[in-house]
Amino acid sequence: MTSALLLKRGSWRTSGALVLCSLLLLVSPTAMAGKVEDLSRMLLDRQRSFKVRVQAAQLLGKLGDPGGVKPLSEALADPDKTVRWMAVQALTKLGQPSATPALKALLGREKDPLVVAQTERALAALSRPAGRAPSGRIYLTFGPFSGGSRSADPESLEVLRAALKRELGKLPSVTFSLEGKDEKNFGRSGQLGFLIDGNVSRLDGGGPEINCDVKVMVAKWPSRSIILWTSAGAAVQGGGSRPRDVEAARRDCLEASAGQVGEDLLKFFKAQGG
Repeated sequence: MTSALLLKRGSWRTSGALVLCSLLLLVSPTAMAGKVEDLSRMLLDRQRSFKVRVQAAQLLGKLGDPGGVKPLSEALADPDKTVRWMAVQALTKLGQPSATPALKALLGREKDPLVVAQTERALAALSRPAGRAPSGRIYLTFGPFSGGSRSADPESLEVLRAALKRELGKLPSVTFSLEGKDEKNFGRSGQLGFLIDGNVSRLDGGGPEINCDVKVMVAKWPSRSIILWTSAGAAVQGGGSRPRDVEAARRDCLEASAGQVGEDLLKFFKAQGG
């Protein structure tokens, strides 16, 4: 039986992480009805702080005025990736097909994976027939979790996968299957798919204390472009010398680490609409 558990929290890092500003102008869409021109000037003035430009893009989306399509489309060329990301999101909210050419052009040159993912989602939404609602589902599949510690046998890896699946299963929108999905047409459907993979970088084989560390990544499916990495570790006291106690401690360690990683993944998928 294990006697103590110490969690070692890992960091949540996004590839090309987007830092969205926390300041939001608390103005109702009705009060802002005639402000498209002012917001457009703020958005396209690159002498202003990127935070101001992000706010301008966000509010143009909130207004719902089709007049925002032109300045938001121009903002897709902004040198700051956060502004580009918010401009794409705002164009998605406006839902005007006239934004499609600018979004396709952005997709052809964009390097940041989060902006790419948001652009793909925007194009899928704009190509959806009028009146057809998105599925609201997030499809997940798991990789082999290979290439880590040699002490992590297939049974240990299955413990990790099962624990992550249990955590992510808390989201009602998640479906754990991409089998039978056409990779070529999946993105065009407006559905979201992600590959979850990683490895167990450390897993002690025995002794009075069991230590383990896990690293998990999320990649866009089917492009397999990595969006984020997150990691966590744990130490379990009381592994002992009996094989069954060691195995129990190893399992507890992996499940604890998976629980920590799962919290980060839940935050990410909730941000994706899960």
